Amino acid sequence: MVGIIISGYLHNLNNNIRPFIENNDVFVHTWGDNDNERWITKLERYRKYTNNLTIKVEQPKYNTKLFSYLYSTISAVSLIPDIDKYEYLVKFKPNLIEGKLKYKGALEDYFYKGYISSKPLLSEYKKEDCIYGSMYYKTLDERLFSGYPLSFKKLFRILDYEVKIKELHTELEKRYGENYEGSIFWTKWCKKHDVPIIIDTDLKIPNNIM
Repeated sequence: MVGIIISGYLHNLNNNIRPFIENNDVFVHTWGDNDNERWITKLERYRKYTNNLTIKVEQPKYNTKLFSYLYSTISAVSLIPDIDKYEYLVKFKPNLIEGKLKYKGALEDYFYKGYISSKPLLSEYKKEDCIYGSMYYKTLDERLFSGYPLSFKKLFRILDYEVKIKELHTELEKRYGENYEGSIFWTKWCKKHDVPIIIDTDLKIPNNIM
Protein backbone atom coordinates (compact mmCIF):
# COMPACT_ATOMS: atom_id res chain seq x y z
CA MET A 1 0.00 0.00 0.00
CA VAL A 2 1.10 3.55 -0.73
CA GLY A 3 0.69 6.50 1.63
CA ILE A 4 -0.66 9.63 -0.06
CA ILE A 5 0.03 13.10 1.35
CA ILE A 6 -1.90 16.20 0.30
CA SER A 7 -1.15 19.55 1.90
CA GLY A 8 -2.03 23.20 1.54
CA TYR A 9 -5.16 24.59 -0.08
CA LEU A 10 -7.36 22.20 -2.07
CA HIS A 11 -8.53 24.74 -4.66
CA ASN A 12 -9.31 23.18 -8.07
CA LEU A 13 -8.99 19.63 -6.77
CA ASN A 14 -9.90 17.28 -9.62
CA ASN A 15 -9.87 13.68 -10.88
CA ASN A 16 -6.08 13.69 -11.13
CA ILE A 17 -6.16 12.40 -7.55
CA ARG A 18 -8.06 9.20 -8.43
CA PRO A 19 -5.10 7.04 -9.57
CA PHE A 20 -3.16 8.05 -6.46
CA ILE A 21 -5.80 7.61 -3.79
CA GLU A 22 -7.54 4.43 -4.97
CA ASN A 23 -7.18 1.71 -2.30
CA ASN A 24 -4.49 3.74 -0.52
CA ASP A 25 -4.37 5.62 2.77
CA VAL A 26 -4.64 9.37 2.27
CA PHE A 27 -3.50 11.99 4.77
CA VAL A 28 -4.56 15.61 4.24
CA HIS A 29 -3.74 18.81 6.05
CA THR A 30 -5.46 21.93 4.78
CA TRP A 31 -6.80 25.33 5.75
CA GLY A 32 -10.28 26.43 6.84
CA ASP A 33 -10.44 29.77 5.04
CA ASN A 34 -10.20 31.39 1.60
CA ASP A 35 -13.17 29.48 0.11
CA ASN A 36 -11.42 26.21 0.91
CA GLU A 37 -14.38 24.61 2.72
CA ARG A 38 -16.17 23.69 -0.50
CA TRP A 39 -13.04 21.97 -1.78
CA ILE A 40 -12.82 20.00 1.47
CA THR A 41 -16.41 18.93 0.84
CA LYS A 42 -15.46 17.85 -2.68
CA LEU A 43 -12.53 15.84 -1.33
CA GLU A 44 -14.91 14.00 0.99
CA ARG A 45 -16.71 12.68 -2.10
CA TYR A 46 -13.53 10.81 -3.00
CA ARG A 47 -13.42 9.02 0.35
CA LYS A 48 -15.11 5.94 -1.14
CA TYR A 49 -12.13 5.36 -3.42
CA THR A 50 -9.58 5.33 -0.60
CA ASN A 51 -8.63 2.68 1.90
CA ASN A 52 -8.73 5.42 4.53
CA LEU A 53 -8.96 9.22 4.38
CA THR A 54 -7.71 11.38 7.26
CA ILE A 55 -8.27 15.14 7.06
CA LYS A 56 -7.09 17.82 9.48
CA VAL A 57 -8.30 21.39 8.97
CA GLU A 58 -6.72 24.39 10.71
CA GLN A 59 -6.91 28.12 10.43
CA PRO A 60 -3.84 29.61 8.68
CA LYS A 61 -0.83 29.85 10.97
CA TYR A 62 1.67 31.80 8.86
CA ASN A 63 1.43 34.83 6.59
CA THR A 64 4.33 33.60 4.47
CA LYS A 65 3.14 31.17 1.78
CA LEU A 66 6.35 29.17 1.93
CA PHE A 67 6.12 28.63 5.71
CA SER A 68 2.43 27.79 5.41
CA TYR A 69 2.94 25.14 2.74
CA LEU A 70 5.86 23.41 4.46
CA TYR A 71 4.05 23.49 7.82
CA SER A 72 1.00 21.94 6.14
CA THR A 73 3.13 19.17 4.65
CA ILE A 74 4.81 18.48 8.00
CA SER A 75 1.35 18.38 9.62
CA ALA A 76 0.00 15.96 7.01
CA VAL A 77 2.94 13.62 7.57
CA SER A 78 2.37 13.83 11.33
CA LEU A 79 -1.12 12.34 10.82
CA ILE A 80 0.40 9.02 9.71
CA PRO A 81 0.36 6.62 12.69
CA ASP A 82 2.69 3.98 11.21
CA ILE A 83 4.66 5.50 8.35
CA ASP A 84 6.98 2.50 8.00
CA LYS A 85 4.19 0.19 6.85
CA TYR A 86 3.95 1.85 3.43
CA GLU A 87 5.82 0.67 0.36
CA TYR A 88 6.47 4.33 -0.41
CA LEU A 89 4.77 7.72 -0.10
CA VAL A 90 3.65 10.33 -2.61
CA LYS A 91 3.18 14.00 -1.79
CA PHE A 92 1.33 16.14 -4.34
CA LYS A 93 -0.87 19.15 -4.99
CA PRO A 94 -4.39 18.28 -6.14
CA ASN A 95 -4.84 21.15 -8.62
CA LEU A 96 -2.67 19.92 -11.49
CA ILE A 97 -4.36 20.01 -14.89
CA GLU A 98 -6.47 16.89 -15.27
CA GLY A 99 -5.44 14.26 -17.79
CA LYS A 100 -1.88 15.50 -18.33
CA LEU A 101 -0.16 14.12 -15.24
CA LYS A 102 2.08 11.10 -15.86
CA TYR A 103 3.32 9.07 -12.92
CA LYS A 104 4.62 5.50 -12.68
CA GLY A 105 6.29 5.25 -9.27
CA ALA A 106 9.20 2.93 -10.19
CA LEU A 107 11.45 4.35 -7.47
CA GLU A 108 13.95 1.51 -7.46
CA ASP A 109 14.54 1.93 -11.20
CA TYR A 110 15.11 5.68 -10.80
CA PHE A 111 17.61 5.10 -8.01
CA TYR A 112 19.50 2.54 -10.08
CA LYS A 113 19.69 4.95 -13.04
CA GLY A 114 20.93 7.73 -10.81
CA TYR A 115 23.40 5.48 -9.04
CA ILE A 116 24.94 4.20 -12.27
CA SER A 117 25.03 7.53 -14.09
CA SER A 118 26.61 9.45 -11.19
CA LYS A 119 28.86 6.76 -9.75
CA PRO A 120 30.36 7.10 -7.12
CA LEU A 121 28.33 10.13 -5.89
CA LEU A 122 25.50 7.99 -4.48
CA SER A 123 27.72 5.27 -3.05
CA GLU A 124 26.97 6.35 0.53
CA TYR A 125 23.20 6.28 0.02
CA LYS A 126 20.47 3.68 -0.35
CA LYS A 127 17.24 4.06 -2.31
CA GLU A 128 15.40 4.66 0.97
CA ASP A 129 17.47 7.79 1.67
CA CYS A 130 16.26 9.67 -1.42
CA ILE A 131 13.21 11.40 -2.79
CA TYR A 132 12.16 11.13 -6.44
CA GLY A 133 10.73 13.93 -8.54
CA SER A 134 11.29 16.47 -11.30
CA MET A 135 14.21 18.90 -11.35
CA TYR A 136 14.26 22.10 -13.40
CA TYR A 137 17.80 23.45 -13.69
CA LYS A 138 18.91 22.88 -10.07
CA THR A 139 15.65 22.87 -8.12
CA LEU A 140 12.97 20.37 -7.16
CA ASP A 141 9.40 20.76 -8.38
CA GLU A 142 7.80 20.43 -4.96
CA ARG A 143 4.29 19.95 -6.31
CA LEU A 144 4.78 16.20 -6.66
CA PHE A 145 7.48 13.87 -5.39
CA SER A 146 7.80 10.37 -3.92
CA GLY A 147 10.01 8.61 -1.44
CA TYR A 148 10.36 5.77 0.98
CA PRO A 149 9.33 6.26 4.62
CA LEU A 150 12.89 6.99 5.77
CA SER A 151 13.28 10.03 3.51
CA PHE A 152 9.91 11.46 4.60
CA LYS A 153 10.85 11.03 8.25
CA LYS A 154 14.13 12.85 7.67
CA LEU A 155 12.40 15.73 5.89
CA PHE A 156 9.16 16.14 7.82
CA ARG A 157 9.49 14.61 11.28
CA ILE A 158 11.65 17.29 12.85
CA LEU A 159 11.08 18.54 16.39
CA ASP A 160 12.47 22.06 15.91
CA TYR A 161 11.16 22.55 12.37
CA GLU A 162 9.99 26.14 12.94
CA VAL A 163 13.48 27.26 13.94
CA LYS A 164 15.05 25.44 10.99
CA ILE A 165 12.51 26.83 8.50
CA LYS A 166 13.17 30.40 9.62
CA GLU A 167 16.94 29.94 9.64
CA LEU A 168 16.97 28.57 6.11
CA HIS A 169 14.56 31.24 4.86
CA THR A 170 16.77 33.99 6.31
CA GLU A 171 19.84 32.43 4.70
CA LEU A 172 18.16 32.24 1.29
CA GLU A 173 16.77 35.78 1.49
CA LYS A 174 20.26 37.10 2.12
CA ARG A 175 21.57 35.22 -0.89
CA TYR A 176 18.73 35.54 -3.41
CA GLY A 177 16.50 38.37 -2.18
CA GLU A 178 12.98 38.44 -0.79
CA ASN A 179 11.21 36.97 -3.84
CA TYR A 180 13.21 33.81 -4.42
CA GLU A 181 11.26 30.78 -5.72
CA GLY A 182 9.94 28.28 -3.21
CA SER A 183 11.55 25.45 -5.17
CA ILE A 184 14.94 26.77 -4.04
CA PHE A 185 13.86 26.43 -0.43
CA TRP A 186 12.58 22.86 -0.89
CA THR A 187 15.80 21.86 -2.64
CA LYS A 188 17.96 23.33 0.11
CA TRP A 189 15.71 21.74 2.76
CA CYS A 190 16.44 18.34 1.23
CA LYS A 191 20.16 19.04 1.12
CA LYS A 192 20.30 20.19 4.75
CA HIS A 193 18.60 16.98 5.86
CA ASP A 194 20.87 14.81 3.72
CA VAL A 195 18.13 13.60 1.35
CA PRO A 196 19.39 13.31 -2.24
CA ILE A 197 16.95 14.20 -5.03
CA ILE A 198 16.74 11.58 -7.80
CA ILE A 199 15.12 12.33 -11.15
CA ASP A 200 11.82 10.50 -11.70
CA THR A 201 12.31 9.84 -15.41
CA ASP A 202 8.65 8.91 -15.97
CA LEU A 203 7.11 11.89 -14.20
CA LYS A 204 5.40 14.62 -16.21
CA ILE A 205 3.93 17.38 -14.08
CA PRO A 206 1.43 19.66 -15.85
CA ASN A 207 0.65 23.25 -14.97
CA ASN A 208 -1.59 24.11 -12.05
CA ILE A 209 -5.22 24.96 -12.72
CA MET A 210 -5.42 28.69 -12.21
